[in-house]
Amino acid sequence: MASLSTESTPRERLDRAISILCRVRMYWRGMAAMIVVGISLALALALTTKRVWRSEATILYRETIQTGRDPQSSAARAARLGPKLKDTLIARGTLAGVIEEIGLYPEKTARSMVEAVEEMRNNVGFRAQSSDTYVISFTHDDPHVAQRVVSRLTEILIEDYRRASVGAATMTRDFLRKELAEASAKVEAASRALATFLARNPQFQWGLNDSPYAPVPQPLGPPGAPAPAAARVAPAPPARPVDPRLAALERQLARVEALLGAARSPGAAPGRPLPPSVVEAQRSRDAAAAALASAEAALAEKLTTVTPVHPDAIAAKRRVEAAKGQLAAAEGALRLVRAGLTEVPRDEARALTPSRRAALEAERSALLRQIAGLRARGGGGAAADGGGQRPAPARAASAASGDGRGAAQGPEEDPEERVIELETEWHRLRLDLERAREYLKTVQANERAANLSADAAENKSETELDILDAAYLPSRPDRGRGRVFFAGAAVTFFFALGVAGARVLLNDTLYDGGDIHALGGAALLAEMPELPARPPLRERAVVPTYGVEPAGPPGHGAAPADAASPGEPPGAHARGAAPPYAPADPEDAAPPDLAREDLPPDDLDLDGADVRPESSWSAPGASLACVGAGPLAYAGGAAFDEPEVELIGADVDPEGGGVFELLRGAPAPALAALRVLRHRLDQRRGGEPLAVAVVSPCRAEGKTALATRLAMTLAEAERARVLLVEGHLARPRVAALLGLRLPAYAGFSEQLRRRMAGEARPLGVIAVSPSLSVLAEPSLEATYPEALHSVHFEAALRTLRRYYDYVVIDGPPVLGSGDANVIEDACDGILLVARASLTRASSLTRAADQLGERRILGVVLNDVAPRPVARKRIALEDLEHRR
Repeated sequence: MASLSTESTPRERLDRAISILCRVRMYWRGMAAMIVVGISLALALALTTKRVWRSEATILYRETIQTGRDPQSSAARAARLGPKLKDTLIARGTLAGVIEEIGLYPEKTARSMVEAVEEMRNNVGFRAQSSDTYVISFTHDDPHVAQRVVSRLTEILIEDYRRASVGAATMTRDFLRKELAEASAKVEAASRALATFLARNPQFQWGLNDSPYAPVPQPLGPPGAPAPAAARVAPAPPARPVDPRLAALERQLARVEALLGAARSPGAAPGRPLPPSVVEAQRSRDAAAAALASAEAALAEKLTTVTPVHPDAIAAKRRVEAAKGQLAAAEGALRLVRAGLTEVPRDEARALTPSRRAALEAERSALLRQIAGLRARGGGGAAADGGGQRPAPARAASAASGDGRGAAQGPEEDPEERVIELETEWHRLRLDLERAREYLKTVQANERAANLSADAAENKSETELDILDAAYLPSRPDRGRGRVFFAGAAVTFFFALGVAGARVLLNDTLYDGGDIHALGGAALLAEMPELPARPPLRERAVVPTYGVEPAGPPGHGAAPADAASPGEPPGAHARGAAPPYAPADPEDAAPPDLAREDLPPDDLDLDGADVRPESSWSAPGASLACVGAGPLAYAGGAAFDEPEVELIGADVDPEGGGVFELLRGAPAPALAALRVLRHRLDQRRGGEPLAVAVVSPCRAEGKTALATRLAMTLAEAERARVLLVEGHLARPRVAALLGLRLPAYAGFSEQLRRRMAGEARPLGVIAVSPSLSVLAEPSLEATYPEALHSVHFEAALRTLRRYYDYVVIDGPPVLGSGDANVIEDACDGILLVARASLTRASSLTRAADQLGERRILGVVLNDVAPRPVARKRIALEDLEHRR
């Protein structure tokens, strides 16, 4: 089972991955077969493959003249050009022309030109070698044909590119010429519209940045005096003669209005200089307005945190008042500058008295009436002002005069709105003209670049494709037989490796402890290494015990050991009378030299606890230790007059080591694993008797051999009294594995059958060592296998558990029957045995689910090989017996 555990260190995960990859070697036979077949196919294919020749040509893209028309770089254009060239090269028309010209693929051409084109398209190659070089290739079984086709394809590609370049450049030039004509027309229309506006409004002058309504400094002297140098501008040619008297009246009106405004201004100090221009005055006014806004914002912020009577709030209010005064002074200065004054007059800027103000107001009204009369005598306001556009003072005079002519013309337009309209129209016309000129310049530049590109394309001097390396005649085949063979061999090798890897990943077999941990079920208690095969133990006959009936417990009135039964002479049992389990067949009886009288009295163990030490148990030539051994114990209470468990035979092997030969030949890792398992069971036992069943998911997984060796390890050095019980009555194997030839009456199923028939006899066990006994079946088939499901089976296990520290049961397979569940109810714990390289994870999981987690102590992985091997269940039972 290939799986990686996530609850481990990186080193452990790496080792786990390496161990899984090493399992590929289990399938080396299949890999070898696939590789042999694949190499054979590759060799056959190589021998039947025709040689293919490839010819290539390299073309170069370059720019000879930098027109600047394309914003992309040459590298970007070359990268963009590659796909276009490839589409042109593999176009159906191009390939069909080459096929007809050279005569390629005659068989497919006879059927359909489409098939021939598709075949040639598969053999034509195009790739970008660098940012500005491209490679064209063609493969064919004739090297001369391959060279000729590449040369022809290169020529067609270069010709098509030049033709497309000339066509694109010519179309671009023609389009830009039309754009140039339209841009020139737009410039002419914008110029005509601006000229018309200037003709109708002579106060606007071309080339000035300021509005004509922004007042310029005018002299305060008598009419006709020369204007200061700062106020001299280059006036536009007037459309009509200007009346000097009217101009003087207008200047005088502006002076009176400025005096009235200066008197109302708080910052008008006599002799104080004013800003030199309207722009500076407006800038000062804007700065004062910004300072006022900042002071008001600071005051609002203060009032959010303090009260109005707080000193900080009072200081902020003072700053607001000061900012308001500065703003008023700036606005007054702006009005004076617009009136044409350079400084506040000393004699006129004093505070106006009511009489002085009335005199200025009267003078202003008189000037307005005079100006209105002069304009009326000059031919009417509309004719005199060039179409109804008059200065603001004249319109004001007409409105103030209130004569009948003004009333006939209807309500006058607001002067400020009229000025705004004129200014807006003036700037719009200028902006249209500037935009038209800028667009004209751009179109002219593009048109010049298009003309240059078109001329260069027509003369083949702007961008061109040149042949850098001409098509060559190939001298070595591109796909020879050797290359086909090696390619096929490589594909075969990796395919076989991939199949083996897939088999490893999909394999559900358990190989090591990592697979058990990956399942996440029962814990792994021990890993039993693979044991070398050994011949089976020599078959030995069990020596039955003969002797006197044991004395009863105190208070039962039992006869002494030497007393005879009623009607029998004393010592009848000792002199040849058969015990309850004595065989009827004389061949099953003990030999004459092992009679009761030949044994020394010290060798008898009448209380049934133990017999001789293990050192003298199977010594050659020693007398039978268990002869005359009595029952192991007595049951408490008056209802039992006989023992519940007694020794009915013993294994004597004077020529060898007996059943412990199974442990003596085991390697050190196997003994260590068994002792680790013994330690785990000692911890679980806790000083109380423990009945442990050893089961496996399926057959031939080594549970009998493991149960036998576990029982021997538990009884090692007489550390505990252990009984090995045959629990797989359908296929008993314990006696055959130990080499014991048991009499029929010693079988476990036979004894259970007698109990079921009503015979109350003690359970007879066979002693194989001072601390290890066996309760097994005499043959490979139980006498009465159905006895496992009787209540006497559980009662027998309860009885055995009272007289032994450990009762090890060789249980049946879990899957396929319910025998294992019967044993689970009768024991204290279950060891689940899985055989490495044989047991599947699904089988182990289903077995654990069938038993439940209530009494499963853990999993023992049996026969773990140093290297993963593939095992089959054929003849594994015989191998298990040999081990």
